[in-house]
Amino acid sequence: MSDIRQTISNITRTVLERDVDPAVDMFDQGATSLAFIRIVAEINERYGITADVAELEEASVDEMSALVARQLNSQQPVTARD
Repeated sequence: MSDIRQTISNITRTVLERDVDPAVDMFDQGATSLAFIRIVAEINERYGITADVAELEEASVDEMSALVARQLNSQQPVTARD
C-alpha cells in the first residue's frame, strides 16, 4: 500500500501546492472543497476507480490510500466507513 500512499500524497501535494500530514484530515489542513474534488478526481483517473467524494469527505491521505487499496483489491465500490 505504500505505493498507493505515495501516489496519493503526490497528487495531494500537487493540487494543494504544499505537503500535508498524511494522518490528518485534509480540510483541517486548509484544503478547500474544490481542491478536494480535484484530488479525488485525479485519484479516480489514476486508479480507474469511482471513489465518490461523499465517501472520502473526511479522509486523510492514509484513509484514502486504504480505501483505494480495498477498492482495487475487491474491484467493487467501497465506502470510507467500511
